[in-house]
Amino acid sequence: MKRIYLFRRKLFLSIVCLMACYTALHAQIDWTQYSGNPVLDLGPASSWDAGTVFEHFVIKSGDTLKMWYSGNDASQIFENDFGIGYAWSLDGINWTRHASNPVMVGRTGKWDNIGVAAPAIVQDGDTLRMWYHAVTVAGAAPGKLIGYATSIDGVNWTRLDAPVLEAGASGEWDADILIAHAVVKDGDTYKMWYSGGTGAPPNVNFRIGYATSPDGVNWTKYDDPATTASPFQFSDPVIERGSSGSFDDGRAFTPHVLKTVSGYEMWYTGAGSANEFNQVIMYATSTDGINWTKHAGNPVLQVSKSWTQDITTPRVIRDGEQFRMWFNGFEPNFPFPARLGYATAPLTTSVDEKDRQTGIPFDFVLHQNYPNPFNPATKIRYEVSNPTRVVLKIMNLLGQEVRTLVNEEKLAGFYEVQWDGKDRNGQRVASGVYLYRLEAQALVQTRKMVLLQ
Repeated sequence: MKRIYLFRRKLFLSIVCLMACYTALHAQIDWTQYSGNPVLDLGPASSWDAGTVFEHFVIKSGDTLKMWYSGNDASQIFENDFGIGYAWSLDGINWTRHASNPVMVGRTGKWDNIGVAAPAIVQDGDTLRMWYHAVTVAGAAPGKLIGYATSIDGVNWTRLDAPVLEAGASGEWDADILIAHAVVKDGDTYKMWYSGGTGAPPNVNFRIGYATSPDGVNWTKYDDPATTASPFQFSDPVIERGSSGSFDDGRAFTPHVLKTVSGYEMWYTGAGSANEFNQVIMYATSTDGINWTKHAGNPVLQVSKSWTQDITTPRVIRDGEQFRMWFNGFEPNFPFPARLGYATAPLTTSVDEKDRQTGIPFDFVLHQNYPNPFNPATKIRYEVSNPTRVVLKIMNLLGQEVRTLVNEEKLAGFYEVQWDGKDRNGQRVASGVYLYRLEAQALVQTRKMVLLQ
């Protein structure tokens, strides 16, 4: 009977997870900014990205994190000759710039002649697909056109000769600025969320728009048939500015979208009309990509005054049991160059929440440590389904014990322990990969973590 009960409970929880777990895959609140920010600084003096690095995109391929980012030799506010560079990392913190950067620049005599920036990337089989922003008139940044390119290696890109999406007609809500920030391939359809607006920097009335395409080239903007007059005659935003006094009542822009089982989740930049240099990261969810619910606890990430006065452009991936975000930070002094920061958040599921309501986990579970990589400390969560002795050890890659964190009887429940990066003698251990192992009854589970000193 007990086996039947456990089977039914496990089946029930599996169904619950399939139906709803991604609606609770939120790490909206618990973001931790990396203490060593920024993780991608300005390039060396006289280099192509010595003035600013911003408007980036990150994907994970195997064990490697790949980033494409915008840069120029002055400041993003005053120059338009942007290029797109490429960098890679194994930990998300230490990045190696490609030797031939930038990998994409403006093309003389073409529609994207002045500069290119703001790449949005989709890994589609062996092909990388990029949608990028282009400036076509000197002194008129940002621009109004979105281009398209493909690559196998992320370095050599083949571009279409014409833009694939343009700003709206005069008088429309997206008439002056159009920037592709997020593209998701959902089945056979490409879905884009873009920043659109009117006005000139820094006073741009940004909103977030939406478009779909069967091939990544031919795009149709979302148009609510109920709105037939300008500024929403030909298309409509899907994320509006917030109500007066909210964190995004001035502008909403730079969306990043992830697909979930039940729909989509978005992180975007919000700015209050009262203070344009107090931009924050907001969070929203949707079942259809059009109708969005903003998180009641917004903003989910605010500025860390230690290295920047302002943050924008969140780029998020799910990686194991954590979310990882890279974002822009603007220095507080003229000419306000941008650099890239990093933050992490734990990923929780509705199955976790269901079990936490009963107070009894379904099984023995060792979770991925958080944050990872870490410095100076990290947290390890584990679950115990029956009263038993629990042993949790830290080991090096040779299997030698570094420290025992837990060695005692535990009741069924949810537990968390912190490792401060020290051995049994209280000495800091060297940077590197370490193992942590949970022993409970006949179960042994081992995971890896990375310490960066």
